[in-house]
Amino acid sequence: MDLQDTESDGIGAAPSVARLLLELRGRVSVDVRPSGRSIQIRPQGARTLAVHIHPGGVDIAVARDQAEEVAATIAGATVKDPDDPVPFVSVEGHLIDASYDAILTAAVQAVELRKSGGPAKAPRATTARTTTTRTSTPKATRPAPRPDRPICPRCKQYELLASGECPSGYC
Repeated sequence: MDLQDTESDGIGAAPSVARLLLELRGRVSVDVRPSGRSIQIRPQGARTLAVHIHPGGVDIAVARDQAEEVAATIAGATVKDPDDPVPFVSVEGHLIDASYDAILTAAVQAVELRKSGGPAKAPRATTARTTTTRTSTPKATRPAPRPDRPICPRCKQYELLASGECPSGYC
């Protein structure tokens, strides 16, 4: 058994991933959270994911308008969910060394992007309001609660039917 052959497990990129993680932590302050066999990297104190390191490679959050540009700078990178407000650029593990500097730069930018809250959210569509006054609009009301149905006086277990009989058939 050859212990040096770890490429089949998806762990062959471990030295470059470890180096990426160390250099990323040296450039920006991040929270690193293990999640199963993957690592989630977030800006310190934030809840949004910036970089996801998994056995298959690395996923890096980017702004939607820059996704294609960032993917073009990294050899073999693809954009996951390009229509998402914050898409991810995905790089397979065996391609990390080929574009290491570009991946590190993109990862630092991803942390900065997520620290600032990401791209500005699209404004909500305003609804056309009528010009009626508050007093003329009816208030929303809850339906009246249904009264409790009477319970069988003999068995004291079942609610009586509309006919007044016990549904058990024994009373």
